[in-house]
Amino acid sequence: MAIRMIDLSHAITNTTPPFPGGPPVEVQFLELERNKTPSDRYVHASRFAMNIHCGTHMDAPFHFIQSGKTIDQVALERTYGIASLVDLRHKQAGSRIERADLETAAPRLRQTRKAILQTGWSAHWKQPDFFTKFPDISPEAAQFLVDCGVQLVGLEAPSVDYSPNDTHVVFLSNDVLLVECLTNLDQIPGTEFCSQRRL
Repeated sequence: MAIRMIDLSHAITNTTPPFPGGPPVEVQFLELERNKTPSDRYVHASRFAMNIHCGTHMDAPFHFIQSGKTIDQVALERTYGIASLVDLRHKQAGSRIERADLETAAPRLRQTRKAILQTGWSAHWKQPDFFTKFPDISPEAAQFLVDCGVQLVGLEAPSVDYSPNDTHVVFLSNDVLLVECLTNLDQIPGTEFCSQRRL
């Protein structure tokens, strides 16, 4: 059976919106020399700078937990494998994902231990409300995922919650990795898929 690869990340360019309060993304050409004849050399070098909490990214426990693992200390085996896609596209702007929204998926979540929450919010990418009205996850729902043994949670919103970030603390204090700002989840067929397959 052929494997279909689906990129779930947003492109990083100078127009990628930074998290509010963060610096803009900078992509600068340092050297660009095009071929004038077939024997000429081609050179392309760039400079790249961005806040690591920008675009599609992963939160390690250290993001909110002083004694937590930094991203380089996270075992790669925790970042790929079979994941459960939970369809929550009925959630409205500004609503909360609650425990009741996740309970029917519990058997799958206990088996895969990776939850990808689909709200359709990636359609708001680069829109004025992207950072201000996304459906977030309640601390109680986060604890339910922890109790199901989930070790990685991904979603289309730019964050799992708003300040004061109690949901972040529930996840990261329990060593759960967070992948925020996903896209293209509508291209995934079925309810389970192989995330970040290692070849």
